[in-house]
Amino acid sequence: MIVGYFRPANIPSYRLAHDMPRIRTLALMTLTTGLLLVGCSSDDKTDSSSSDGGVTVTEATGGTKVDMVLSDTAGLDAPQTMTAEPLTAPAGKVTFTAKNTGTIEHEMVVLKTDTAPDQLAVDAEGKVSEDDSQGEIPEFPAGETKSVTLDLKPGAYVLVCNIAKHYGLGMRTGLTVS
Repeated sequence: MIVGYFRPANIPSYRLAHDMPRIRTLALMTLTTGLLLVGCSSDDKTDSSSSDGGVTVTEATGGTKVDMVLSDTAGLDAPQTMTAEPLTAPAGKVTFTAKNTGTIEHEMVVLKTDTAPDQLAVDAEGKVSEDDSQGEIPEFPAGETKSVTLDLKPGAYVLVCNIAKHYGLGMRTGLTVS
């Protein structure tokens, strides 16, 4: 018996030596196949969001992810909030994922502007102009999460809920794209 060499008792040593090249080849092929699968896999991510009727909408996303929470405690009778994390992003694809944790419908509009988030002009309905809109997540009910991917250029942006009076109740935040 050779010291330091392990051989199962029921396999003759001449048989193990004969099969060793096959075992090495099989191990190498398995490793190579695994590496090829990992190397050829896609980096694209998908976000799912529920829409009316229980249908799930899936869209391809990429770039920087911005997680948002849109909230209120008592509809139009109390302050409302909109938070985003992070508040900065590199230019290019930015995926906004907004979760409505409030009690009523909300939306999220991305406006390119140098005006401070709390200084936008509002009309008689309490809405801001959407002339500088770069895209949006349309109105969606409480309890749902929606996503949109936009291609943003460097600059200052304001994210708002532009449903009547929501902006004035606090549903706004800034985003800097560099």
